[in-house]
Amino acid sequence: MATVNSHMSLLLLLLLLLVLVALTPSTSTSQNLSLNLHQLLQLLGFPPGLIPDPIESFSISLAGLLPLSFNFTVHFEEPCYVQYVIPNYFAPVFTGQITFGKISGMIGHKDQFPSGEWIDMYDVTVVGEELLFEYATTNLTYDRAYFEEVETCAYGPLIADHSNQLVSQLPISAE
Repeated sequence: MATVNSHMSLLLLLLLLLVLVALTPSTSTSQNLSLNLHQLLQLLGFPPGLIPDPIESFSISLAGLLPLSFNFTVHFEEPCYVQYVIPNYFAPVFTGQITFGKISGMIGHKDQFPSGEWIDMYDVTVVGEELLFEYATTNLTYDRAYFEEVETCAYGPLIADHSNQLVSQLPISAE
């Protein structure tokens, strides 16, 4: 009986996501897109603020059925900087693959570590009430509560003191 219920739940989730994909335009107003994108994050087990606003457009396509996964592309107007626990950078084009509880293969996202170095982030995994972030050189875990609110992009690098003030020079190469 439990197997039947889990299969029915999976089918219902698949149907819901396919309807969402069918109804989601690849370009529209930023407000409509951000609502759909953040709702999709929540449907797949993530806090809505994991990706900042405003986005110019986004697209998703089915990547696999077992497990249900989607390729995604998010377009920002220009390089996006946002302060979560540490400064984050999103390239104008940010891509990856998302499945329930995991985002993998990300391209176009870096975090600034206390050393000042910008390091590529590759995967994010939901682990209970925490998120595990996997980088090129290390892994970090943060409470998902840090990502419940949708943050707004700053279009220029942030000062490392968490003030959200901009500095004049880009600390990394353009993607």
